[in-house]
Amino acid sequence: MGKSQNTTFSSLSPTACLVLIMYLMVWAVIALLTLEALYNYAVARSYAATEGMIERATATTLRGGVSYGFEYAYEVGGKTYRGRRTSVGPVDADALARGWGRGTRVTVYYDPRDPRRAVLIRDLSLSYGWGWPLFVLITLSPLPLWLLLRRYARR
Repeated sequence: MGKSQNTTFSSLSPTACLVLIMYLMVWAVIALLTLEALYNYAVARSYAATEGMIERATATTLRGGVSYGFEYAYEVGGKTYRGRRTSVGPVDADALARGWGRGTRVTVYYDPRDPRRAVLIRDLSLSYGWGWPLFVLITLSPLPLWLLLRRYARR
């Protein structure tokens, strides 16, 4: 009869348990961020469109580079609203900053039930940002992780 491998938590070394816990924490954070972006995308698909105007484009210098922000105004039902949210997911803010200066006319997507909630870009860019490739990599990585844990599990 072959010897069976017991890979329960009690049979893992402390280092393997730490690796597993860190892996699960990172995966959970990335999964939650991805699910939030997907939820925001699904909600924003039902938003109505109106014309708006960029009132202010700001650039803030950070250690990692420059961060861009936009303030825009739009009108719904005769009432003027202002917003700052640019997108439901990660976007190339450098490209937006080159094309959106003060006074630029833009399409604003707003929630018909609450026009204060608005966004300028309601589509997700699967090619921009580190989140999507990293999420796919981490999601597909349980097999190598399982093999690694199995190798270093106490016997």
